[in-house]
Amino acid sequence: MIDHAVLLKAAQDLAPLPAAVVRLAALVAKGTYSADEVEAIVRLDAPLTLRLLQYANSAASASHIRIGTVREAVMRVGVGPILSYATASTLRPLLVRAIPAYGLSEGDLWRHSVAAALASEVIAQKARVDVPPESFTASLLHDIGKLTLSRFLDADYLQWLAAAREQGGESNLRAEIEILGVHHGELGGLIGSHWNLPPRVVRGITYHHAPAAGFDVICDVTHVANVLATRAGTGYAAAPSELEADPEALERLGLVPARLAALEDTVKERLARALEQFK
Repeated sequence: MIDHAVLLKAAQDLAPLPAAVVRLAALVAKGTYSADEVEAIVRLDAPLTLRLLQYANSAASASHIRIGTVREAVMRVGVGPILSYATASTLRPLLVRAIPAYGLSEGDLWRHSVAAALASEVIAQKARVDVPPESFTASLLHDIGKLTLSRFLDADYLQWLAAAREQGGESNLRAEIEILGVHHGELGGLIGSHWNLPPRVVRGITYHHAPAAGFDVICDVTHVANVLATRAGTGYAAAPSELEADPEALERLGLVPARLAALEDTVKERLARALEQFK
């Protein structure tokens, strides 16, 4: 079993997020904020301002009216997607890395992460409950723990995990718990805390495979977003169960299981457009 103190140290060794991203996350967590407050944070970060204007004027924003100010971009895109987009831009160099231990080639985790963030947006439009804006970021970062955990998976651990999956029919999550004593959601939550992300984002990351245990709608959203992203052809499913959303999570969100295929198609369409913005 991997030493948890060593894992915690590795999580804390990750470089901190830029100040603008942390301030945006804190603002979103407040629940009440103005466009002026969002603009004040974004416009002081020149690279973020440029990327946001490019995104707001892209096909992904579904508008042909060009804009040239941060205020207009904030009004068009919304603060939740802005936070997710800012985080994605910052972490892309990390997320494009290959993680063979999880069956992920170079760029696979990045595409899966973006797909999950987009899926949370689709869920927000279809759910019968209010979806917190932090859901975008929690969905984007739900698998961030895999980056650190994979560093400690030597040949023996990989063999044991593969055996648990292939011979025991275990999901990736159950195999991690059985062999390692910790799963990537828990480690991802520790990373989120280290980055000073809002507690709700940390909760969504930590419990994205066990949404009921998180006692928060953001856990349901992050869970279903992960499933939709996987069904849309991103990431890696070690077992068929990883392509099925928790029925109770769907019920809490007011989503009908029969409609997941349609949501999956929407995620695929949006992902194809969104990835163009990060080339």
